[in-house]
Amino acid sequence: MAWPTGADIQQRTGITLTLADSVYSTSYGLSVTGMISDALAEAAAFCHRDSRYGFDEAEVTETFDGYYIVQVSHPPILAVDSLTWDDEELDEDDDFVVYDRYIKILAASRAGYEQFEPVTIAEKAIVVTYTGGYSDTAGASHRAIPRELKSIITEMVTRELMRIHERYREMKGVTRAEIGVSSYTFKSDNSLLSDLYARLAHGPWEVSTVA
Repeated sequence: MAWPTGADIQQRTGITLTLADSVYSTSYGLSVTGMISDALAEAAAFCHRDSRYGFDEAEVTETFDGYYIVQVSHPPILAVDSLTWDDEELDEDDDFVVYDRYIKILAASRAGYEQFEPVTIAEKAIVVTYTGGYSDTAGASHRAIPRELKSIITEMVTRELMRIHERYREMKGVTRAEIGVSSYTFKSDNSLLSDLYARLAHGPWEVSTVA
């Protein structure tokens, strides 16, 4: 399942778009393709994801303090290429276990987690190179883009396009619009997308942050 395109937005809104050089635009020159990219970037930032990768599958190298749980910033983890602790390479079969969102170091002594001894955290001791994120590429080694996440992005662009198209272009000042199967009430506050951000905040694609 790929990210939404201008064709998806046109189908949802009933607003006629033109396609030129792989860019969907309105009759007044607004790039809906650009709006989709902006929505993806905004959603990724809201979910605390690195702007270089967003939600898309990518190879990432990250450095962590030495501890027995490694919480990555670009889940889901598809494969770990290497994990070193103080330049010593650990083995996935013997030394760590990979989960969707984190890596667990099994060797307790390396994590300073021995019984009756205080936990010692070595700064920037662990370096992990892994592949994470979502892709529309078929195969067991990839993770499909979640249907709900695609739906949220589609709805974000649909509402924003309707707000621009109806309120500012054709029916200036209108507070409610109905186009095709979609209808929205446009308020003066920032509530247009509030329910969508609430859905983003409860998805498996959000990255946990450490205070």
